[in-house]
Formats: sequence, C-alpha cells, structure tokens
Amino acid sequence: MYITYVSFNFQSGDLEAEERNYLGHHVALARRFPGLRQYYTGRLMKTGGKEPDRIRGAIMTYDSSTAAEAAMRSDVVPPLITDTQAHLKDLTSHSAEGEVIVPFDSRRAEQRCFTMIAEFDLEQSAGASAAEERYLSKHTGIARRLPGLRNYIIGKLMQAPGGDVTRNRMAILVFDSLEAYRAAYASQLGLELQQDEAATIRNAQVRRLDARVEI
Repeated sequence: MYITYVSFNFQSGDLEAEERNYLGHHVALARRFPGLRQYYTGRLMKTGGKEPDRIRGAIMTYDSSTAAEAAMRSDVVPPLITDTQAHLKDLTSHSAEGEVIVPFDSRRAEQRCFTMIAEFDLEQSAGASAAEERYLSKHTGIARRLPGLRNYIIGKLMQAPGGDVTRNRMAILVFDSLEAYRAAYASQLGLELQQDEAATIRNAQVRRLDARVEI
C-alpha cells in the first residue's frame, strides 16, 4: 500500500468560498484518480492545545507506489493542478509504504470520522531490527484492539516529490468521532498503549483531522 498525507492553506481569506470550492470541485476531481483506494479529507484540529499550522489535510491510499504514479499521469491531473494553483497554498506532502492493520470495510462516502496521523521514530537502544520487531509485534498488537477503532494503517515514511522526511514511521488511526477516540485512549487498552508509546515511540508529531470519508 502507498499512503500520501497532504496539508495546506487556502489562497484567499474567504474560507466559506474556499471550502465550497474545495469540497464541491477539488475533492470531486481527486475522487476520479484511477486506483484510489481510500480518501479522507478534514479540517485540522488543535493538538496538545496548539493550533495547527495548516487549515486542511487529506489522506489518500493506493495499492502501490506504481498505482499512485499511474494516477498522476491520468487526465485528472491538469484540472486538479489548475485548481490547486488557484486555491491552495503552503502544501506539504508526506508519503509512506504501508499496510492496513484494521480495514474500514463499512465506510461510506461523506461519513464523518476523526482521524489521527502520527509520524515518529522508534526507540532503538536495542538496535533498529529489535525496535521494528517490537513495534510490529507488541505496539500494533495493542493498538489494533482499541475499542471503537475503525481503521488502522501503518507505514514507513519515504522521500517523495514535495515531501520532507524527518521521521521514520507513520500511523493513521480512525474513529467515529473525537469522543470515541478519547474513550478508546481512556480504556484499559488505551492506557496500556500509552505506556507502550512511552517505551517505544520517540520524536512524535501528531495531527488530528475532523474528517469525512470521500472514498
């Protein structure tokens, strides 16, 4: 699986008009990408009491980087670039080669959800291989059992055009709502996960999306 996360601001200060264009036109174009498997869009939320550095974010997944490259050669690209240049700015892009741990098979277009995107390094005092093994066997084993978790995707960050790789891994967790996410992390499994995060995760950057499913 190939994962892309982008974030951006709007060109103008008329947020209402920009939102209408984005959701009504830009997203409609992006939905037409051939081979697009999952697509989330959302307004970025405060994290740890801090305001986000961008207004919106979007997550797209393809079966592979080859499928993503093919999509970027489709006839969707010229009008999408035109709209991007007219309406979006401050774009950042992060890509990863990953896998689905918990599939969101019951999702439907325009379904509301809460999405957390985390980028991080692993504690490697015992070596890189041991860190990977522990993360994949223990950490993801706890996280996948969180109550109310709808979708869980993990991946290794990779260099991509327009991207800036500063960390090793990415994880995406999707819940029905912010309240469901908070309840999951307040549960016994959530507390266990937080303990393991303290032992396993380093240099984390977390983003939160008040999101909806597009595909």
